[in-house]
Amino acid sequence: MVFTQSAPRAKENRRHFAIDPAWPDRRWLHRANPAFLLAAALIFATAAKAQDPELPGQGPMQQTSETPGKTSGNYITQQNIEFGYRDSTIHGNLSNYDTFLNYGSGWRLFDYDLDMHSVNHRGLLFDDLSFNNFGYGGDPNSVSRLRIDKNKWYDFRAMYRRDEYFFNYNLLANPLNPTTFPTPVAIVNSPNALNYDRHMQDYDLLLLPESRLRFRLGYSRVSTGGPGSTGYEPTSAVVGNNVQAITNEYRLGLDYRGLPRTTLSFDELLNYTRVNTSVADQNFSFQLANGTPVDLGVVFQGTTPCAKPVTNAASVPPTVTANCNGILSYSLADAPRAKFPVEKFSFQSNYFKNLEMSGSAAYSSSSNVMTDLSELFNGWISRTATRGSTTAGPAEAKRVTADANWAGEYHITQKLSLRDEFYYHNWRIPSSWATAETNLFATKPGPGQTGLTLPISPATPTNFAAICQPPFTSASCPQHSASSGPDVLNEAVSQFLGQNLRSNLVELKYNFTDHLSAYIGYFYQARTISDFAATIDTGEIYLPGGATGTAANDFLAARSDCAITGGVLPSGCTLNSATGAITEFGPDAGSDTARNFYYIHENAAEFGVSARIKDKLRIHADVMAGYNDNSFTRISPRQLQSYKVHATYEPKPWASVTAAVDIQENRDNVFAVNNIEHGRTYSLATALSPRNGFTIDFGYSYLDAYTQTEICFPNSSALFTQACPVANASSPLGTLSFYASRDNYAYADVMWKPQKRVTAMIGYLGSIVRGSTTFLNPLTPTGTLDFDYFTPYASVTFDIYKGVSYRTAWNYYGYQNYGLANPVGLAPLPSENFNGNNVTFVLRYAY
Repeated sequence: MVFTQSAPRAKENRRHFAIDPAWPDRRWLHRANPAFLLAAALIFATAAKAQDPELPGQGPMQQTSETPGKTSGNYITQQNIEFGYRDSTIHGNLSNYDTFLNYGSGWRLFDYDLDMHSVNHRGLLFDDLSFNNFGYGGDPNSVSRLRIDKNKWYDFRAMYRRDEYFFNYNLLANPLNPTTFPTPVAIVNSPNALNYDRHMQDYDLLLLPESRLRFRLGYSRVSTGGPGSTGYEPTSAVVGNNVQAITNEYRLGLDYRGLPRTTLSFDELLNYTRVNTSVADQNFSFQLANGTPVDLGVVFQGTTPCAKPVTNAASVPPTVTANCNGILSYSLADAPRAKFPVEKFSFQSNYFKNLEMSGSAAYSSSSNVMTDLSELFNGWISRTATRGSTTAGPAEAKRVTADANWAGEYHITQKLSLRDEFYYHNWRIPSSWATAETNLFATKPGPGQTGLTLPISPATPTNFAAICQPPFTSASCPQHSASSGPDVLNEAVSQFLGQNLRSNLVELKYNFTDHLSAYIGYFYQARTISDFAATIDTGEIYLPGGATGTAANDFLAARSDCAITGGVLPSGCTLNSATGAITEFGPDAGSDTARNFYYIHENAAEFGVSARIKDKLRIHADVMAGYNDNSFTRISPRQLQSYKVHATYEPKPWASVTAAVDIQENRDNVFAVNNIEHGRTYSLATALSPRNGFTIDFGYSYLDAYTQTEICFPNSSALFTQACPVANASSPLGTLSFYASRDNYAYADVMWKPQKRVTAMIGYLGSIVRGSTTFLNPLTPTGTLDFDYFTPYASVTFDIYKGVSYRTAWNYYGYQNYGLANPVGLAPLPSENFNGNNVTFVLRYAY
């Protein structure tokens, strides 16, 4: 199918999934901020025209553009505007194209620049003004920058950026749903699709920039929001969400330069973030036999009790059995808040002879609080017999950080110098939250009632004794299974994670000649990591009732954490003989009773050499090797090696060749871990300019990334059935997991001026990526492991008249997936490939 995009296409392409129409329109922010910057620039520009003319003997400042500019009063003014139209014609998967690029058709302001410079630094309001813009009219990225300064008085800078982040790369494979189902469900969007707008503003003011005491003020604001979707377990449903996050940051700083060759600085930073999230299930694409809308999720396991979910594919919507896991309604709302103050003192000095120093010390204490959380689920989860649930609970986490660093270089002789860097970083994150959850269970089935059609039991701990008596099989009693959770869950969770890090690097450097130098160094780092995790049950209640309930299991009140072992209840579980309910208090199994400490020490040696041969060949090489005596995670290396070689060769003034090799090797290949990682990059680039008006650039790089680690997993697998090699692991199965990726990237472009007024350019860049990884399920698609992505381009520019030019540019984008996109036996996935052309027609005016 061919899609020819018209001007409003940039909006149309974003409607790939449901968007809440009640979500507030944030486009005013996109319009208001550039207008503010433009208004400020025009006010200052108008004031500049009233200044004195150029004074005799004062020449103009050097111009940064090829145009000479115009003199107006005391200012030299330059402007550049590029305006035109982009035509975008895309074939294939538009969601993937928007994920990668998101360029649509329409009129665009490709670029606008305004520069004003005072001839003699005697402007009334400012000496220099620079105003730059690009991307307005519908592009996913638009930027405005404004800088105004007045010699010896101030330097003001402002920036506005807008990013539209669109993601809808679908790898769900429709998703492990066998084609033997009566109606395989087509999953056309990613379960985690989103379309966020991010507006970023930055304002910085420097007062008295050349005085001994200067002041810095700043403010930044980031606003992110938009619709999206996310996967919800345990029903594997795709639910819509709306997010609005705002961060405000205030900065205050001062620099004191009253001491000789020394600068002392102090900075205060205040950061405040608020996030509002609302989630709701609006994807009711099926119905029960009684007409009730239901969401079955996106993964049908094909097992009892949902082996054949669709009972009537001809109905609209399709009718499904009530025995499947499903959702009748779901919603979640939360509003986390965070504040993050930072105080920092820093200095730079070369006060002492032959000694250069710099350092800083900082302290911060952040607070993250979520006082409001509400989650409501109405549906059916067959394995636990849960009919619905409600969840609420506050949470709070802090992050306290103290760090300091010092670096100094002492020149022992003219050729020999000693450098030392010390770094201290101490952080800790204590957190706690309370959980209040109510799990609702169905009543005993009546005629024709099953699964999603079962009524919810009205029983609560308060009224249970009145409506449900032994043997707890009456119509109002909740029906549990042996794997059901508690009816009421109240927990207090306390966690802690912290690290105390100290490191020191010492290097000795010697300059043998002006063209040859070398250094040798030693690095030492000590880390102490501590953690703690405890879950305290403050009142879990298990009510009796269920088809398999007997006196031996307290009519299924004794289940989950309170399941009877050896004929007795576990410690902390107490039976209420009057109601048959069991209440659990105390720490959960596996909770820490004290902090855990991990000590890690790293020693590393390094060596480097730099050489320059006849001012044509420059080579720099580094080697580093280190060892850690412990690791905190299974992918934390204990052996490290790094090798780097960079070279530049200039055989002629118009020719240069650069080459680089960068290799990183990590190991933790002890028993039951077997972690091996490497990242290897090789690159070569050439630039040639044999004559004016003709240049050639081309290059190639190769990236080889690999990692492997023993993993354990709980579920059965058709591919791996060996036992987990990790002692005391909770998962029974294991295998050696690996990931390998090889990326071949190449580019080339040629610029040619066949005539004075004509400039032509043609080029190409692209990647060929091939990889492999461990798939526990043989039906999993390979996704982005194997693909080609090519983007050739060309342009021609005509200088029509002084300051006026016209440019036509062509870009081709081609994405081709070569992996396993549609495993045999599954409902087919839409093609991930796309290709198309973007053509721009641009008119430029500059003076």
